[in-house]
Amino acid sequence: MKFYHGTNKHGLEETLSQGYLLHKRGTMSPCTYLTPDKKEAMEHGDILLEVNYDPTKNPDKNNYCDGCWQVRVYEPIYKFKNVK
Repeated sequence: MKFYHGTNKHGLEETLSQGYLLHKRGTMSPCTYLTPDKKEAMEHGDILLEVNYDPTKNPDKNNYCDGCWQVRVYEPIYKFKNVK
């Protein structure tokens, strides 16, 4: 499935230096927020990343449900592309 992640220059630099998409959140579990809606993703930064992610492959690694507007992913995402 195609999802999007909005970020800023600092977030993109961090992602590129790590080599994967997975954000640290202080003392909380690291995760990445994805959405199927480009406009929603752009609300979170001026850089748009496109991710092909199958949330059914490892359902214990995300909170996906049919029709959800946002997914929290708790595993590194290694393949993404900058589309804006």
